[in-house]
Amino acid sequence: MALIVNHNLMAMNAARNLGTIYDRLATSTQRLSSGLRINSAADDAAGLAIREQMRADIAVLNQGLRNAADGVSMIQTAEGALSVIDEKLTRMKELAEQAATGTYTTAQRDIMNSEYQAMAAEIDRIANATDFNGIKLLDGSISNLHGGDGLKIHFGTGNDSDEDYYFINLRDARATVSTGLKVGGDAKNDIWGTGGTDPATGAAGCCGGGITSLTADADWVSGAAFAYGYNWDQNETTDANLNTGRYIAGMYSMASGSSLQDLVDSVNAGTQSRVRIDFTAGTSAGQLIGSGSGFSICIGDENYNWGVGVSATGKTVYHVDATTITATSALAGAINQSGGNYWAMLSGDSVWVFAKAGGDNDSTLACDQAVGTSASELLSTREDLVTWYNPETNATNSAGSNLSLGGEHWGTMQALQTAGGSYGVKLNGLNVGAEYDLRILNVGSGTSFDINAGPDNGFTSTGLTTIDGLSRSYFSEIQNAADAPWKGADIRTQSAAQEALEALDTAIVTKDKVRADLGALQNRLENTMSNISIQAENLQASESRISDVDVASEMTEFTRNNIMAQAATSMLAQANSLAQLALSLLG
Repeated sequence: MALIVNHNLMAMNAARNLGTIYDRLATSTQRLSSGLRINSAADDAAGLAIREQMRADIAVLNQGLRNAADGVSMIQTAEGALSVIDEKLTRMKELAEQAATGTYTTAQRDIMNSEYQAMAAEIDRIANATDFNGIKLLDGSISNLHGGDGLKIHFGTGNDSDEDYYFINLRDARATVSTGLKVGGDAKNDIWGTGGTDPATGAAGCCGGGITSLTADADWVSGAAFAYGYNWDQNETTDANLNTGRYIAGMYSMASGSSLQDLVDSVNAGTQSRVRIDFTAGTSAGQLIGSGSGFSICIGDENYNWGVGVSATGKTVYHVDATTITATSALAGAINQSGGNYWAMLSGDSVWVFAKAGGDNDSTLACDQAVGTSASELLSTREDLVTWYNPETNATNSAGSNLSLGGEHWGTMQALQTAGGSYGVKLNGLNVGAEYDLRILNVGSGTSFDINAGPDNGFTSTGLTTIDGLSRSYFSEIQNAADAPWKGADIRTQSAAQEALEALDTAIVTKDKVRADLGALQNRLENTMSNISIQAENLQASESRISDVDVASEMTEFTRNNIMAQAATSMLAQANSLAQLALSLLG
């Protein structure tokens, strides 16, 4: 090799080798410091792809393990509640056995039946209240999930029904419903309920399609109402006759911003108080109004005035053309346009006045007067033209009539969450027995519910409409009080108590099957958890063999590369000095 000074090939070669060795030393340092053989796709492209798939499976299996553990906790919650229900059923059977003997009187069996019903009610409460993370466990709602398969416990890495999940299906454990244990409940109440889907739209939810919150704005349509009637005097049972003011137990119009909970609270506050106002047969608007004056009726602290040219500062004024508008429609219009605390409906020649809110309302229909007349003139000239009538108390207008029935809970409403997470509603009748009847009512234009309201009240010009999703067609009658009670409904007689013993045996067996199923499911889930743990462990070992560095082998490589790097560095220094030999020849 010639001795040259333009370049130093030996130093270049030593530098290249040092760079290669230094790269290998950096790789060993990275692997030893991270503990991983594969730190980037360049280290092992195929190995990286396999490792990431395994890591995803391991993470999913660990979450599946937690899912299964949650399932076990849920089952333990349900099973614990069923153990308490077991105690109640045992006590109910003890009471039935006591009532079945002939040494007790009817009055004494009534006392036993009171405790019997209290135990049944407590079973219902437990079944309705038992939930896990907001999911009701024992009210039968789980059976509606996934097309009747039940609640899905998912634990696998895919979506294969044979490998990755299975269902938990719990029966209804309530005592006093036909889908439950069917013990207790005495004579049955009327119960009406909606489903979880709006029949008009197919959307989830009971009311307008998709109500998934009790407290959020339900977006009620202005002028829409929910109404139901009740055969409180046991004289009428047909829908046609219950669709009159006498039997309307509640008609609730929700303002903008109202929620489903607001409707439930209004219904549960009690029925609306009401009074009927009758005008004397043959009385015309002209007779009431007179010559350009006017007429007023006071309800509570609210005055309703109407007439030709009426003007009363601070009062509700409604102008009537005496030749075309009847006295009844004029009064109803005045009340409904006022925006006050009452609304009115026409029923034949009568005006029914309702308090808008439920609950205890003791407002008084206190006066009728011609505008501008004195009290003495009122008594002599006007009162004989109008009759105030309270259908429940039979009070008339000698000194005004109290609006009645406020606070009577003829129907109580519940909002129940359905399988899809939306809410349906259930209306429960309070009184029991075949003589009573409760009906969901339709309201709308052209029906007897036409309240002839004006636009100022937010209603349509022709009357109320039904809240979307809460019309009669959306409800089904879950129970009818006229139906014969099932065996085990009460223990008021010896024969009923004997039947209850048989019914309780069936209920106990039904409950035991549920508990046994839960025990089997818990064991299955625990076995699943054991299998998942082993699978995750083996996958982790496989992932480690692909991904993790062999420290002993890599340390050996690191030491080798370290020594070679030192040697290459030394030789690079020597090679850099060899070119100086040419200087000795030049000298």
